[in-house]
Formats: sequence, structure tokens, C-alpha cells
Amino acid sequence: MESATLDLLRCPYCGGRLELVTSLYLRREGDEIWDGILGCHCCIFPIVSGIPILHLQQAATEARDEIQAGRPDAARRIMLGLREEPRATAFESAASRGATYRELVETLGPDFEGGYFLYRFSDPTYVVADAVVRAVAGAALRHGGRAIDLCGGSGHLTRSLLGLSQPAPVLADLYFAKVWLAKRFTAPACEPVCCDLNAPLPFSRGAFRLSICSDAFQYIWTKRMAVSEMTRLVEDGSSEGAVLISHTHNQRQWSPSHGQPLPPEGYRDLFESLPVRVFGEAALLADVVKGGPLDLSRREADQTLDLDPALTIVATRRPDIFVAHALEPEAPPRGRLRLNPLYEREDGGEQVRLRLRFPSADYEDEYGACRLYLPETVVLDLRDLAEIEAGRLRISLTRRGIGSPGTGSGGGPEGLPHFSPALRQVVPDWACACRDVAPWRCDPELDGQQLQLLPRLPRGIHAGPGRRD
Repeated sequence: MESATLDLLRCPYCGGRLELVTSLYLRREGDEIWDGILGCHCCIFPIVSGIPILHLQQAATEARDEIQAGRPDAARRIMLGLREEPRATAFESAASRGATYRELVETLGPDFEGGYFLYRFSDPTYVVADAVVRAVAGAALRHGGRAIDLCGGSGHLTRSLLGLSQPAPVLADLYFAKVWLAKRFTAPACEPVCCDLNAPLPFSRGAFRLSICSDAFQYIWTKRMAVSEMTRLVEDGSSEGAVLISHTHNQRQWSPSHGQPLPPEGYRDLFESLPVRVFGEAALLADVVKGGPLDLSRREADQTLDLDPALTIVATRRPDIFVAHALEPEAPPRGRLRLNPLYEREDGGEQVRLRLRFPSADYEDEYGACRLYLPETVVLDLRDLAEIEAGRLRISLTRRGIGSPGTGSGGGPEGLPHFSPALRQVVPDWACACRDVAPWRCDPELDGQQLQLLPRLPRGIHAGPGRRD
């Protein structure tokens, strides 16, 4: 945690400023605080592995006791849910040898939602949310300002905010393991905080220009308080702030992971101080799949919204957000290219056939709309695939497809198909940035090696930052 982050933090219970308790255990290096204790008028909270934990659930209080006793490794194990010695040892061994995101997720066990995170970048929920986040952030943060990603999991959308949020975005989630993974792999430049959206948020009023919550709001019980808090965070007297809730379920339509959703008018009623619009996710996905524009000027009829299983809500006084937004072009990827884990590879002679395979029937039921932009089958020359994965095949990217030297702007090398400009396929199966980095810390140089997320790679190919030797 950067020392400057203390200026943002407030106690979620008394609202007081939080300060380092220097008389208790403290591990810091320059402006970076790794382990310690924060105190206010009423409570003390732990910082574990650089992450302030600003709630009082049982694991947090146990970790706080371990930090006070000078045992930060034990505190980290508690917050990661690694209470059994074999699991803790396996996880720490994997982390110390530079394991990938996938390998660490698997060591966290079946209760960690690993399947959701491993395939997140290919999901239609992410494709829509990423486009909306970039459009809204591009306007709200145009002249500076910070964003916060609430219930942001392991940082997939936080990664989209890197480069748009100045200073770097804050990632907030109740679950320590998720934000720990985000800081190590997905969004290493973010500032992670553990807190609960079902309680007052531990940040000062007006600390942000944009607050977002994606694919989680339907599980928040105290929705009125949550919206009030999200609004408070962007209220700085300038009328520049925005609140975005993407992919929240619709009470009038069944969903495999329903939660406690509201109907469209119920979500509108939550916002008392900001103009608000509700969008159906189906129309936004169609905008993205066709290559834009992303039309946030539309006003959908109530009957249309009632039929959409998922909704996006934008609340702001900024008129430049409620317009049609071009989908921004993106720079070529920097990092190792990997196969999308949704594809099963079949080698045959000089070619490789990739077949779309969902990990389960439940996954297909909820995310099957990815077929709008992921083909059922892709055939690649084995030589071309090897060159792509090695980073040696030069690819020029266009709105319509892939070009390579000598092929023109609309086509691609032999075996590389045309593809939708909506395609955003980046696998989070990433290696640790550097082999000799300390096992529980992020490579400080990783920010300079960030992969630029790219929606126009060959279908079936992902890009992700790989191991640096």
C-alpha cells in the first residue's frame, strides 16, 4: 500500500481518519507499507501483504492479532483461507516458484470461483462491461481523477481502468485472495483494499470521479446504502462524477445465478441525487459485436428492459456520457500470446484445429452468448500458431480482420480467419513477472510491461504477460 493512500481511507464505522500505529508491528519500504496496523477513534485494522483490511469479520480480526504479534505470514495464510498446513504449503511453494494465475487459483480450492475468473475475459458480461467502463471512464476521467472498482474480484475491469484513472484505480473487494491475485497478476498498478459494500465504504467523500460495480450488485442486500455510498464517493461539488453498475440481474427474468435483483424501476429508485439511465445488456452487446458505436444515448422502453436478464445502470450529471461512443482502437499486445482456455486443441499434421468447449453445461447456459463473437472452430497452420505464440509473427490489425505483411488490410495469413472487432480475449493464466522477485510481492517493473488489452486478435488466441527472464 502506498503511504499516499492513507489520505483516501476512513473508518467505515466512525468515519475517522486512519493512521499507522507505529508503536505496533510495522513493515515498510520507503513509501510502500507491507504489513502493519491502522487505527482510528474506534478500531484498529490490519494491513496484510500491502492490503488494508477494513472490516471486522472473523478472519480480519484473527489476522490483526497475528500482525500485532509480528507474524505477517500467519496473517496472510488466514486471509487467503489457507488454514490447513498442506494447502498453505502448496500455495506458498507455487507462489515462490513463479506459478501462473491458473495454478494459484487451483491451489486455493474449488470454493474460490476459479472457473468464473479463469474464463472471465471471454465472457459476454465482461465484453459489455469493459466497453461501457472505457466509454464512461473516458468521459468522466478525461481531465484527471481516480476510479474505484467495487466488488472488483481479481481485477479484470480494474485492468481496463489502468491508464484512464489518474492516480491508479482502487480495487475494493471483501475477499482478500481476489485482490491479492489482482495485485500480483491482473492489475498490478492498482491500490487494493478489502472492504464490504454491504457496509459504509472506508473512503472519504469525493475521493473518486468514477465508482463502478460489475456483476456483483445483485448480491448486495443493502442496495440503497450501497448506491448512497457509491454516490458519496464521487461527490466533490463539481458535478463531474459518475456511478456505473454493470451486469446486474433483472428481477423479472430468471438467471442461473440470480441473487437478490430488483426490477428496472427498482434500480432507478435507488438514485435520489443523480440523473440515471437503465440499459438492457442485450442491446449493448449488439453494439459491441457490430463494432460500435456503443450507444449510451438510447432510452429503452420499459417493456424492452423487462425482457432483458441483465441491466446496466449509469448515473451522472455529465451530458457527454449519455452519447454514442466509438469503440476505441487498441495498440498491439505486449506479452506472450496464449490459447483461449475455452478452446480445445486438436493437432493434425500441419494444422491445428481449435474447438470451442465450455467447461460445464451451467457455464454454457449463463455465458453462451459468447458464440456471437467466438467461432465454434478455428483452423490454424501449426507453423503460424508456433510463430504467434513465440511472438515472432508480425500481425497488423484492422477493424475487419487481421492483416500481415503482403496480405492487405482485410485479410490475414493463411489459416487466420476474419474476426469481430468486439473480440476481447486475454487469458489470465499469467506467469509471475520475474523469477527472482520476492514470493509475496509484485514485480515493481511490471507496470512498464503491461499488456495492452486487444479485442482484435485471431479468434482462439489470447494475450497475457508472460514470464520475463
